[in-house]
Amino acid sequence: MQKILQVSSVHHSRDTRIFYKICKSLVNAGYDVELIIQHEKDEIVNGITIKSLPIAHKKSDRLFKIIPKLMNKVLKYKKGTIVHFHDPELIPVGLVLKLLGYKIIYDIHEDVPATILEKDWIKTSLRKVIAQIAMYLEWIANYSFDALIVVTESISKRFSEKAVLIQNYPIQNNNYAKLKATVKRNGAFYVGSISGVRGIYEMIEALNLVNKNSEIKLKLAGKFIDADLESDAKNKIGWDKIEYLGQINREELMLNAESSILGLVIFH
Repeated sequence: MQKILQVSSVHHSRDTRIFYKICKSLVNAGYDVELIIQHEKDEIVNGITIKSLPIAHKKSDRLFKIIPKLMNKVLKYKKGTIVHFHDPELIPVGLVLKLLGYKIIYDIHEDVPATILEKDWIKTSLRKVIAQIAMYLEWIANYSFDALIVVTESISKRFSEKAVLIQNYPIQNNNYAKLKATVKRNGAFYVGSISGVRGIYEMIEALNLVNKNSEIKLKLAGKFIDADLESDAKNKIGWDKIEYLGQINREELMLNAESSILGLVIFH
């Protein structure tokens, strides 16, 4: 049975694209899948063997704690093993592994150079330089790795024919068709990474505006990109109309979506 390593230094173990869409699909297709990712412990979930990495509490943890342990775990597998990774910060790791004889797939979840230009935690004067470095690293990846996977057609235009388009459409199953007509629907729902560029401040302001005439709440699910943003958001007028759920699993996502009137996607 062909073994495939799914690897991430950034994402949590129940990331929708990595765990539910890719790992489970590969297991269902008969592959032996092991997932090296931030997690509390080693365990097998839905046929997927999770090899745990430490949980990052700050960005420097990824560089000094997580990536070295990730590399050490991957090197325990024989050469020729397929290593499918999901973070641009792992491109240098992928290049080393490629030189050592591993098969490397780089999964590009977003337009990395463009998102760097929007990252509040990077000094404005450095963003263009870092974005150019990221673009150069992805150019090297394009010609060095065995394959690339992209999520949108616009991203695919930056790469060669090695890039395969696999978009982030919902998983098609009967659960989505079995919404209960008796469920009382109210309020709005947002799920995903929580940041300024993904509209958290606009969502809070919108709640402040609409609640001058009616009582509407927002269920907010996901993880803030940093503690400073979370603290600032919670001090804004309108936060009292938010039910913050934190990180939720797939089942909780469906229940909250089912009981909401609308979902918000207001990325800048």
